[in-house]
Amino acid sequence: MFFKQTKRAHFARAPKLFAFGVSALSATLLMASMTTAAHAARPNSQVPGATIVITGDPGGSVRERYNEIRQINQLGQKVEIRRGNCMSSCTMFLGANDVCVSPQAVLGFHGPSNHGAKLAPDKFEKWSRVIASHYPEAIRNWYMTNARFKIYSATRLSGAELIRLGVRPCP
Repeated sequence: MFFKQTKRAHFARAPKLFAFGVSALSATLLMASMTTAAHAARPNSQVPGATIVITGDPGGSVRERYNEIRQINQLGQKVEIRRGNCMSSCTMFLGANDVCVSPQAVLGFHGPSNHGAKLAPDKFEKWSRVIASHYPEAIRNWYMTNARFKIYSATRLSGAELIRLGVRPCP
């Protein structure tokens, strides 16, 4: 009798486990598609003079973004931050030689970290300056005195606010 009850209880849980498995798989696929979309928005064109349109970018490595922007500038490419969220290291695109932002875009600024962990003071200072060097002066000053001290959240500024601070509006 005990075996049958255990077996029955096991099968009674099976639909719940199946539903959980389907939900977990769905969530994983959704996250994978969002990650793919985010990477697709990142610049990868080697075409001189190409226009790179940012419509959503979660950020990433400051070092990698620094190298991307250097390459964009070497190739004479144009960056348009059009809409959606441009978070974290994506804000460094403001340092491209030819960049514009639409009023609908939202940029999220925060201080440097190591995957969410605080950096040693000297590294925090170094990477804060690297990030800030990609911003126009008014935004750089604001970042160095305010936004960089937020590590676990971001201060969001709309494209309209950035335009008022001197970033060129997209046509």
